Amino acid sequence: MNLVLIGRIFSLLACILMVIIGYLKHKKTILWAQNLQFVLFSISYACLGGIAAVVGNMVSLLRNLICLKWNLTLPLQIFFIGFQGVFTFITTQNRWIDWLPFVAATCITLSLRSKKDIIIKLGCIGSILCFGTYDFFLKNWIVFGFDCFSLVTSLIGIYRIKSDKKEAEETF
Repeated sequence: MNLVLIGRIFSLLACILMVIIGYLKHKKTILWAQNLQFVLFSISYACLGGIAAVVGNMVSLLRNLICLKWNLTLPLQIFFIGFQGVFTFITTQNRWIDWLPFVAATCITLSLRSKKDIIIKLGCIGSILCFGTYDFFLKNWIVFGFDCFSLVTSLIGIYRIKSDKKEAEETF
């Protein structure tokens, strides 16, 4: 079977999950779903030649697993951002596009210390914008389309978080 076709199949599965993640509101649920998404996208990007994205996804998977078990402290954030930066520098051609997965992971890493779900959602939106650009330049059109859908569902997720907060305030 053609590697590009295999890559597109895994992309489609990851994309469906990515859009669903946009609706999720709580940190732990988002992190577990992202972990599966990172594995699916890593397989996809490996087949399509997007090595920078594979690196970014694997570091993000490790970060999420640690974040689910312990608090993501400032030293851990610095470690993950630094580790991914060094790893991206070593394993890519260091074009501006190779750094987009790094910026995407940094957006989420910086937001994960927050206890506010809306801050984590905003980090996800920053990541979506970076990967949307990355997918556009890789001509990974299916994933780019889903990046757009995921942006919309994430905005809906923010609306849901704000609505729940407003309802809770009105109840008291």
